[in-house]
Amino acid sequence: MQKKTTRLAVVVVLAALGLAACGKSGEEQKSTAVDQQELVNSINSFLSTAEKTCIPMPVRFGEPVDEKYEALTAPNGAQLAALVKAGLVQVGPVEGEAGKVQFTVTEDGTNFYTGLTEPAGPGFCSGTLEVDKVAEDKVAEETSNYSRHSLSYTYKIANPAPWQTNADVLAQFPKFAELVNGAGTAKLSSDVENRGKGWNVVEASAFSN
Repeated sequence: MQKKTTRLAVVVVLAALGLAACGKSGEEQKSTAVDQQELVNSINSFLSTAEKTCIPMPVRFGEPVDEKYEALTAPNGAQLAALVKAGLVQVGPVEGEAGKVQFTVTEDGTNFYTGLTEPAGPGFCSGTLEVDKVAEDKVAEETSNYSRHSLSYTYKIANPAPWQTNADVLAQFPKFAELVNGAGTAKLSSDVENRGKGWNVVEASAFSN
């Protein structure tokens, strides 16, 4: 009777261990089963509001500057001239201030400016940055209730503005030119995390103009 009881106990223990092993394997499989498209979607959502394709207006609209603004260094007169030539802003006189001019956005320019891009005011934005191809997806941290991935990827610019390839704009905004010319080849990187409520970007490459 004692031998049967012992055998039964051994069988129960082995069965329990087997179930535990199966459960552990299932949990591990679940934790690593990540839909990469969800990571891409979270990055695209971040990039759509990050204003990375924007160039700044060097001076606030309506702020008087010298009429020979093209030679100015503060604000950047060459950048102002490029925006005028691209048809994004227009220059006009300042009432009661001889030798001064001010800038206003053109009707066409209103289609492209948004937000408060530094250093001065509204930025003119060309299209939306999106993930083109994922080059690397690395699991940076993985626990039962937290996941963090580090991704590097090439990018594209969806719905680019006609002035995106304007030679004067590219010449006067070198970081913007770097971004435009790097589409499809240059890589950005972002960290995304999930605390059980979906993926969110926690770090991303930044461009300034």
